[in-house]
Amino acid sequence: MSPNRGYYEDKCRPFLPENRDAPILDLGCGQGDFVRYLSGLGYRRITAVDRDSTAIAALENTPGVTAVEGDAASLDQIPGGYALIVAKQMIYYVDRREATSFVSALSHALAPNGRLVVEIFNGALLSSRFTELKDPAILTAYTENGLQRLLEQNGFVVEHLSGVKLRRRGFRGAIYSVAQAAWFSLYRALLIIERGRDDELPRLSSKSIIAVARRRPE
Repeated sequence: MSPNRGYYEDKCRPFLPENRDAPILDLGCGQGDFVRYLSGLGYRRITAVDRDSTAIAALENTPGVTAVEGDAASLDQIPGGYALIVAKQMIYYVDRREATSFVSALSHALAPNGRLVVEIFNGALLSSRFTELKDPAILTAYTENGLQRLLEQNGFVVEHLSGVKLRRRGFRGAIYSVAQAAWFSLYRALLIIERGRDDELPRLSSKSIIAVARRRPE
């Protein structure tokens, strides 16, 4: 069973294709946790792409999965017509100057009315700079508004945009949630003092953001 099954059930299950033969592409699949989750649900046409040869090799015998070693930021060798494309914690590795063409290519790789699921770290938080600096491969950080613009200006209609809330249980989890909410309220207040009331102020306090977008009808 996937260790992140609860997250996938909450954030991804509602947007998965009903047809188990619908083609799905996982870009930058990493260790393949989400791919194994899809396979466990009975999906039979999953393509998993990652540059990590060890991770790809580990997925080769997963039912319903075609594992491809390659650069997830390049779609040149990947056929189109996908019902769903997932780009989880990878789009910030694409240079800002190439991001528009990359997202446009994602749109064209989808079947008409296909969906894209994107997850990124939240570039609006004070800690986002720490996230950028600890990984020298990260090239671009996005706030919730920046991500929405990137998608909507390059072939998508954003249907859903939210913070990634992990399931926290017990007294410590409750205390953490209250402290996080209080800190974010203070942070927004400081931004208002500095910038004034602004439609660009962050609304999401989670360290990660997830967006679900549908290919815009042509």
